[in-house]
Amino acid sequence: MDPTRVLGMPSAKAMSNADNPSYASLRARLERDWIPGLLVTTALPRDDLPLLWDADFLYGDTSDSYVLCEINASSVLPFPPHAPRALARATRERLAPRP
Repeated sequence: MDPTRVLGMPSAKAMSNADNPSYASLRARLERDWIPGLLVTTALPRDDLPLLWDADFLYGDTSDSYVLCEINASSVLPFPPHAPRALARATRERLAPRP
């Protein structure tokens, strides 16, 4: 297997755990601004969001800023090793009866 290829494509792919401190401000912006904006724009309830998704970013105006490029929910592969346990927990919570 060629280590310079990801899923057969000749490009680097960075993947980090959700709690990676290097991306804390980016994650905060995603959770504070972009996801709520998506929910308002699409009139989608938060519980209807996919449980497994990822986001891609482009560099913004400065070297330490980013712009949301896309949110992927249909082909999220590969994913970090901790994802299956978190996905199972989230699925269980979403399927649990509500009071």
